[in-house]
Amino acid sequence: MTMWTSLDPAEVTVEPGARAGARLRVRNTGDTVEEYRLSLVGKPSGWSRIEPDVLRLYPGSEGTAEISFAPPRSSDVEAGPLAYGIRVDPRENSGARDVVEGRLTITPFTETRAELLPPALLGRFRGRARIAVDNLGNTPLTASLVARDEANRLTFDVRPNAVQIAPGRAAFGELVVRPQAVRWTGAEESHRFTVAVRRAGDDTALDLDATFDQRPVFGNWLVVAGGLLLTAVIAFVVLWFNFSPKVVSAAKDLRATDAPRPAPQGTGDALPDAPPPPGGSGGPTPGGKPPGPLPPLTDGGSPGGGDGTGDDRNGGGSTEGGAPGGGGSGGGGPTQGGSGPGDGGNEPPPASSAEPVTLPPWRLGYPKDDVVEFAQERLASLGNACTLQPGWNPGVIDTATRNSLICYQRLVYKDGVEKQKNSAEIFLTDTEGELGRATLVSLWAQRITPDTVKPGSTTMQTTQLTAAFWWAYNRESSPTDLARERTFARQGIAYLRTNKEAPSTYSKQVADKIRAYQTAVGLPATGTTDWATLRKMIGGSVM
Repeated sequence: MTMWTSLDPAEVTVEPGARAGARLRVRNTGDTVEEYRLSLVGKPSGWSRIEPDVLRLYPGSEGTAEISFAPPRSSDVEAGPLAYGIRVDPRENSGARDVVEGRLTITPFTETRAELLPPALLGRFRGRARIAVDNLGNTPLTASLVARDEANRLTFDVRPNAVQIAPGRAAFGELVVRPQAVRWTGAEESHRFTVAVRRAGDDTALDLDATFDQRPVFGNWLVVAGGLLLTAVIAFVVLWFNFSPKVVSAAKDLRATDAPRPAPQGTGDALPDAPPPPGGSGGPTPGGKPPGPLPPLTDGGSPGGGDGTGDDRNGGGSTEGGAPGGGGSGGGGPTQGGSGPGDGGNEPPPASSAEPVTLPPWRLGYPKDDVVEFAQERLASLGNACTLQPGWNPGVIDTATRNSLICYQRLVYKDGVEKQKNSAEIFLTDTEGELGRATLVSLWAQRITPDTVKPGSTTMQTTQLTAAFWWAYNRESSPTDLARERTFARQGIAYLRTNKEAPSTYSKQVADKIRAYQTAVGLPATGTTDWATLRKMIGGSVM
C-alpha cells in the first residue's frame, strides 16, 4: 500500500436545494512521486463534485480535496440515506487503488400542487369535475379531498376521498356536485364552493375555489311557449263546445203523426238504357276513331328515376356534404356524409340549415363520411403501434378503424395520466371505439406547435387549429355548419395524402376563440396557443 486516506466527516446530511461538503485527505506513503486521480461513484455523483480531482504528492507528503454535495430541490432526489464512494487511482502503482466510502442523508421536503378541472361547472341536476393532485416533494404523500360550500346549498360526492401519491407522480379524484333544491324556472344561479386538499400530518390545506352554475329545468322560453300552448288549448276547447253542430232527428215526429214514409229507392225493375254519349267525348266517335293519347305525366317526371337535369331530388348531383361528382344515374345521389357512387340513394334529404342537429359520434355501420376519412388518414400517419394499416374502408368505421381508434384513445389517456403529456379527458365525452368530438379535437391538434400558430401567421396548422376549435365548441349545429367541417376534413385529407396545404391566417377572431377555449378549460385567457393549450386539445378537452 503506497497511500493513506481519510474522509472527514464520513456521514453528511444535506437539504435539497442547499449545499454540504466533506474533505478527503490523501498521504503518499511510498518512496516515489505519485499522482492520484479522484472521482465520485454512486447516486450523488450526478450533482456532486470534487476539487481538485488530481493530487500530485511527494513521498511522505499529504494533500486535501474538497467534496461538495448540491442535490436539487426535485422529486427525483428521494429522501433518505445514500451511499457514495471516492475512488483513488494512483498513476504509478495502479494495483493500489482504493475506494473511500461515505454516507449522505437527504432530508425530506413536501410540495403539493392541485387543480380542479374544470373550475367552473354547469348543469341542471349535477356537475362533474376531476381533482388533480401532484406530489412535487421527495417523499410519499397522502392527501385527503374535502369539498364544502359556505351556503350549505350543495351536496358533494368525492371518490376517492383520500389519495396516496409517490414522489413526482399525480393522482386524480372524481367530484360530483348536486344542488339540494332543483331549480325549475327562473334565471341561472351561481353557487361558490371550495375543494380542500390537505396533506396527512399537516393542518394547512390547499384550497381550490370553484363555481357551479345551476340552470333551471325549464328555461324562460319554455315557460312562455307552454303558456301559449295552454292558452291555445283552452281557446280550442271553448270554441269546440260553443260551435259544435246539433243533430235533430225527425223520427219521433213521424212515428207520432203516422205520416206516410218515403218509398225505398229501387223497386227491383231493370234500369233503363243509358243515353248515347255526345260526339267527341270519351269513347269511339261516330267516325270510328279511337280517342287521342293520354297527356304526359307532369308531376315529378318519368316514374322510377331522375330526369337528367341534375336535381338532387331525382338522382342528379350530390347532397350536402358529399364529394363532388358523386351519385349514379337515375338512382339518387350519395347520402349525406359523402358516400360514393352506388351507395343506393335511399337516405332522406338533409334538414334545413336553420334546424339544429346533434353532432354524431360515428360508429360501426354508419354511412360513409368525409370526417371519418380524415380521421382514418390521420390514424394512418401516426407512425406508432396505433397506426391504421392499409386495407381500411375509406370514410366508414370498419373493424380495423375501430381498433385503431381504441388504441389511439387509450394511448392519449395513458400519456395524460401516467406522463402528464395531456389533460387525459378524452373519455369524459367520447366512448371507446367511437369517433366523437373529443377524439376529433385530439386528431386535429396533432403536429401543431406554438411556433406554427403565431398571431399574423398564415399556415396550414392555423387551419387545423380552427377545425379543432370547431369540434371543441359545437355540441349541436346546423347541417350547414356540419358541411363546413366536412370542407375542413377534405382539406385535411388532401394535406395528409399529397401535402397540399390550405393555409389560413391567425387573425383576431382566432385569438378570441382561443381565449374563450382557455377560459372554458381552466387556463389563463391569453389568446395565444401555447403548449398548455395544445396539451388540453391533445387530451380531448372540449366544452
